[in-house]
Amino acid sequence: MPIIRRRFTFEGHFTQIPNSWLRDTRLGLRSKGLLAQLLSHTEGWSVTIQSLARDNGCGRDAIRASVRELEVAGYLTRRQDRTEGGEFAEIIWETSEPMTVAPLPDNPMTVNPTLKKTNLKKTKVKKHERDVIDSAFEQFWDKYPRKVGKKAARRSFDKAAEDNLAEILAGLDKLISDPNLPPTQFIPYPATWLNREGWSDEAYPEREVKPAQRPAELPDARAWVRAEHDRGEHYECRPGEFGCK
Repeated sequence: MPIIRRRFTFEGHFTQIPNSWLRDTRLGLRSKGLLAQLLSHTEGWSVTIQSLARDNGCGRDAIRASVRELEVAGYLTRRQDRTEGGEFAEIIWETSEPMTVAPLPDNPMTVNPTLKKTNLKKTKVKKHERDVIDSAFEQFWDKYPRKVGKKAARRSFDKAAEDNLAEILAGLDKLISDPNLPPTQFIPYPATWLNREGWSDEAYPEREVKPAQRPAELPDARAWVRAEHDRGEHYECRPGEFGCK
């Protein structure tokens, strides 16, 4: 009698990981868990440092450290291509089989050996990577609506772009296209926006301002600042601007 095999709901919901990967002494427990999570997704799944931190209930720095471990050990590579128009495309995360993994013994030890504590050395930034960052910053500076403190902005950009380059540029496009963007003098400095990860901010809420309350019709700009402060908004201004100290 022939067997009829129906498809089960759990089929395709398994992740296979070699024992040697899980016992790789170059990886910490967090990195091994992150590797398992990445492998559990289907190809094309969108992932970012921010989404991983949110989904795992931990900080971005912890995720970045694990990502670096996986990259150094050869389990993960990240790259960013350009579109036909020359814009930066989404960052591609690619898992791969490492070139070298310590072989498993025929009879695994029942007692854990004492492992030497190793520190990952910060890899030197390659020239082409530096060129990408330079080009991306000029693109960022050209678009950002408030051009104040370029040197400080560059320092903040270099730090933030290490893991969030695509997110920064996408967030900037969202910012400048926001129909409720406040006047230029009330937009955060570029360095401030980068340091607080402004690219992940929600869009500005729609402003219900009566025509008589618009800044052009107020007695002076300080009244606009006071009005916005009463609404729970806070904006930066240069020393001496609108009575700021």
